[in-house]
Amino acid sequence: MSYEVGSRYPKVGDKVRIVQKKDYASGELTEGIVKEVLTRQQFHPRGHKVRLTSGIIGRVQEFVGAEEQVPEEEGPVKQAPYKLSEDDLV
Repeated sequence: MSYEVGSRYPKVGDKVRIVQKKDYASGELTEGIVKEVLTRQQFHPRGHKVRLTSGIIGRVQEFVGAEEQVPEEEGPVKQAPYKLSEDDLV
């Protein structure tokens, strides 16, 4: 699964890679954990602006471990297999 910048709304505690304003030209990414989400929009074309626990502010470019973290609305719905009860056998 690939992440399109700005398509997934970050949550407090997410591990992300951001680009700081000073690094826009070089594209250097800084990794950290989201302390606060500063962008209110659900979608943002340049990436949601966040503050990391280290105090650094930047725009989310990647989610670390995004392969394992599939948002609920995008992932397949998994149901437990149906188990027969005694009433079903009558």
